[in-house]
Amino acid sequence: MSVNNYISDLSLEQSERISKLLIPFQILSSIIDFFYPKKNNYIICGSNTGEYFSGSPKAFYEYVSENCPEYKIFHYHPFRKNNSDLERLRYIIKFFPVFYSARYVISSHPPNDFFPFVWWSGRKIFINTWHGIGIKAMFFADSGDTGNKNKILRLNEKTTYFLVSSKLESALKTKIFLINPQKFLYIGQPRNDRLLAPTSETCLHKIFKTLPKYKKIILYGPTYRRNKPVNFFPFEDFDLEQFKHFLDEEQIIFLLRGHVYAKGSNDCFFGDRILNLSHDVLEDVHDILPEIDILITDYSSLYTTFLLLNRPFIFVPYDLNEYERTRGLLLDDNNYWFPGRKVYTYSEFIGALEEILSGHDVFKFQREKLRKIFHYYQNGNSSEKLIKVLNGLSNRKK
Repeated sequence: MSVNNYISDLSLEQSERISKLLIPFQILSSIIDFFYPKKNNYIICGSNTGEYFSGSPKAFYEYVSENCPEYKIFHYHPFRKNNSDLERLRYIIKFFPVFYSARYVISSHPPNDFFPFVWWSGRKIFINTWHGIGIKAMFFADSGDTGNKNKILRLNEKTTYFLVSSKLESALKTKIFLINPQKFLYIGQPRNDRLLAPTSETCLHKIFKTLPKYKKIILYGPTYRRNKPVNFFPFEDFDLEQFKHFLDEEQIIFLLRGHVYAKGSNDCFFGDRILNLSHDVLEDVHDILPEIDILITDYSSLYTTFLLLNRPFIFVPYDLNEYERTRGLLLDDNNYWFPGRKVYTYSEFIGALEEILSGHDVFKFQREKLRKIFHYYQNGNSSEKLIKVLNGLSNRKK
């Protein structure tokens, strides 16, 4: 279990108590980090609270490992699913000198990506990649978030750079984090570089050894709901057997991927053509996006990433009114910002699929416009640009 999963199962009072108990260690850790000698060629990457190898930290780690021998790069992941508690403890203890020696820290879910090293001194260069261009309210934009705001302000102070892909993203992130806009680095995201570089390498057959014959791959990836499970097929007229027959007739592989922190189960839907693509099956969803023909989602930041491929969407915003009331969206004109059919019944859902499968892509030009808006600075070489930034900082430190 990851740190975030564990904390999310606790009450607000319990999580606040644990956070207070950790304060002495955080202070001590910052002091040690301040006095510990730094190595300007040491980089530590972390993602998904030390449990999964994913996102921009993973992509940057792979780029540096292959192309930059002058750097020694590490990916911190003691909380992998198959690690025992003893293995995790040994990993963390062995990592002490690496963490304190490193000049650079790169993270997608800070600061818990490096737990228990959740705080560090100002001598480190901290680069926040985050994990998507989200349009749902979070932190300071979310009136229902009562427990994270002071932590976010402290994180902002320690942030050297925050990677963004457009002026729109920087405006959204400013609203969410209240971060100094001068800290934004407009170079795009390393995790998205591969979406702009076509490759013949496939992921699906590595994950699933046996598959039925297929023509199309559809991914259904809804977002996180606070304190409630997602309803994957929220249609009163939903017919699972008829849907499976439809997938057989059209030769479709249908992948279900719930949010990493979502509660609940969708096991009842799995079969020959409806397959489980949870984080335990595939750590990084970006690995399979180039193979996806249609994305089904709701308010997930996955859709803004998928815009880079300019392929069709279907949106299932079944709880939009409730979501806007209890959490909120950062962009108001839903018809403009959601370039795909919105479906509320099973017949509408099947109709939207049939429209796309027949070759009628009526939202193509709208997606192209939004791609330019959301990803203006995403040019396929974000990792290369970031290493140039680090080179400049390293030269300054010498």
